[in-house]
Amino acid sequence: MGLNGLLDAAPILLLIALGVVIRATGLLDQRGGLVLTRLAFNVTIPAAIFVSIARADFEPSLLWMPVLGFGVPILLAGLMYLTTRRLADRPRQRGPLLVGMVVLGVFAFPFMELFFGRGGLARIALYDVGNAFYSGIVAISLARHFGRDGREGSAISWRRVFASPILVAAIAGVVFTVAAIPLTGPLGAFFDRLAVANTPLAMIAVGVFLRPRRAYGALVAQFILIRMVIGGLLGWALSTLLGLDGLSLIAGTVGSSLPAGTTVLVFSGNEGLDTELAASLVSISILVGAVVVNVLPHLLAAVYL
Repeated sequence: MGLNGLLDAAPILLLIALGVVIRATGLLDQRGGLVLTRLAFNVTIPAAIFVSIARADFEPSLLWMPVLGFGVPILLAGLMYLTTRRLADRPRQRGPLLVGMVVLGVFAFPFMELFFGRGGLARIALYDVGNAFYSGIVAISLARHFGRDGREGSAISWRRVFASPILVAAIAGVVFTVAAIPLTGPLGAFFDRLAVANTPLAMIAVGVFLRPRRAYGALVAQFILIRMVIGGLLGWALSTLLGLDGLSLIAGTVGSSLPAGTTVLVFSGNEGLDTELAASLVSISILVGAVVVNVLPHLLAAVYL
């Protein structure tokens, strides 16, 4: 990535740094950060997803994005389960490692839009729809199992899964683009403003959660290896097997190599898992992700575009 690319990405990284400063000065604590995260998840992220998909040129390959977003974390969680048998007697630590396979999809939104325009944003947004399904079905079940030994609270709320703002926004966006409904006028301006607000809101929230710790070093390293390195390779391999190319292959690979989402913090806190480990997974993987999301798209674009 050249100097110009770094300068283009600098405002996004500065927003994350601003979140760190806001937390360090006491203006927001972790609870406040969770409020920002929920606001982004329920309002600005759906708006960004809806706008990007509604105005994208529809291609059949787009439908594979949510499949990758759901399938990759399941395979990675299975790999993590097999390689953490030594933690069988420590379910509160083992749980976050599996739940953390939910990626921070919104982390890639501004970068994919900056590097590849509306098409890049639409693809990573659809990838995040599959990621949301993993979060609402698999990750929450894992959190409840490891936090409560599977004895209670294990039922999945399917109504909540299918009423997810991210899923609703994606479906609405697909309807608009397939039916060629123009997103203009006051309605278009309304969603445009919400979508524009997503990057600063979500990136500041990311900064609030940045708390790198040396504890859990071996577990965090294992998580990054599986979630980001093997995840990226798996995303590339599956995208290739599915016949994806160009921007779709790039989005499938980048989406599969993203850092842990703040969802692992929410689920860990709710279900009695190790929140200190969860915070470390989010913090360290985001720091690594800041490099990956700036470099990997350009490396892939040099080969596939």
